Amino acid sequence: MPRLFTAIEVANDVGHQLNKLFPRTEQIPVQGVKHITVRFIGNVTEAEASAIELELISVNVKPFNLMLTGCQFFKSRGAKSIFVTSVIPTGALTDLHQLISRVLLHRGIKSEERTYVPHITLARISRPSDALMDLLLEKGKSVSTELSVTGFVLYCAEHEPAPIYTKRREYIFTTLNG
Repeated sequence: MPRLFTAIEVANDVGHQLNKLFPRTEQIPVQGVKHITVRFIGNVTEAEASAIELELISVNVKPFNLMLTGCQFFKSRGAKSIFVTSVIPTGALTDLHQLISRVLLHRGIKSEERTYVPHITLARISRPSDALMDLLLEKGKSVSTELSVTGFVLYCAEHEPAPIYTKRREYIFTTLNG
């Protein structure tokens, strides 16, 4: 049963910048595919996944830019902390999120209950020490880069033993008049 989500793929140059700033270590298991989740979908049947894949073709906004700035920690279930870089939300990103949510609602997939907080996951760290958290947050202050968004991706996620994200389909925005 596919576990799906839509996301904005982070350009390789931006991903490399982030990886250089936060290199992988035993304490910092850097995430592989850098992305900004737009809308989590969840587990669906293969037939539902195929229908969603086709209906998402209708989602289109003008290409836009996003600003990445600073870092923070999110608490996760259990003892893990999620280290992320922040994404400044824009009207265009909100529009994209809402358009995708409407398509999913049409398919019977309810809206998420938690507030949408755009970010890029850099690492999932088990029980980070205060010193490690302080170091990462200090280094994270230097994150400030712009990202061009020209489309989004439908990903299939597997989480055992580590997250693996497979691109199911890519959607490129077309130029809109007006």
